[in-house]
Amino acid sequence: MELQELQREAERLNPEEQRKLVSFLVALDIRRDEEFRDELQRRLEDQDPNGWIRLDEAERRLKPDGV
Repeated sequence: MELQELQREAERLNPEEQRKLVSFLVALDIRRDEEFRDELQRRLEDQDPNGWIRLDEAERRLKPDGV
């Protein structure tokens, strides 16, 4: 199957199915990227609050216009 065909099919999915597809592709990418996995694991296990960010800061960073 060609990429353009996959993209057309993805456009036909409902929003919930599109979110599941995006989640699947991101998880697949993370599984393949050992360096990213290691960094993510390190951050998840971080017990030092100095390395954390506040929820409002995370939300600001995740907004489309904040990137």
